[in-house]
Amino acid sequence: MSPPCHTSALLLVFMALAVAGAEQSEERSCDVIGDESSESQMERALLKKLEPLSHMRFNVTVEKGKTENYIYHFRVCREVNSTSHDFGGLVQTDRQNGKTTVIGRINETQVFNGSDWIMLIYKGGDSYGRHCSGEKRRAVIMISCKRGVTASSFSIISEEREKEQECFYLFEMDSSVACPAENSHLSVGSILLIT
Repeated sequence: MSPPCHTSALLLVFMALAVAGAEQSEERSCDVIGDESSESQMERALLKKLEPLSHMRFNVTVEKGKTENYIYHFRVCREVNSTSHDFGGLVQTDRQNGKTTVIGRINETQVFNGSDWIMLIYKGGDSYGRHCSGEKRRAVIMISCKRGVTASSFSIISEEREKEQECFYLFEMDSSVACPAENSHLSVGSILLIT
């Protein structure tokens, strides 16, 4: 191979590696349950509304006696650990042995809202084993409106695992993204002041 051809071939290889690296570095995001054509406009709008929280990481530690000592890691519509490629959006780490358990996955997302809250649900987590008939774990995250706060107060409320089915982990947090748009209108006093 002549030197110009060799240089061109090397340049082509480097460009291919750069493109492949760029594709791998792009983070996965929430995928609503069902095929893409069945996603509603509301679901898409809510996922877009949650986007400012996607670059943040949330952790909460829970200790119950000597038997349960966990850290819960949560990301909004992103994988907690993108190198593991497991779609885990909410992951539990046992502080005693380091074992991780996926509570819910971002590729099995449900999202809906009320007037001042957003409910984000990650399904398809690791199996419960002997609890809840061995079904897959599920994380329910209630995001409540708190104006002026990007995100705060991430905490676990409870784990419902004494049922046969439909078990879940319930978390809550505050964020301004869950707040309704503020009506900006002039008061009577403002109108009189203007005139």
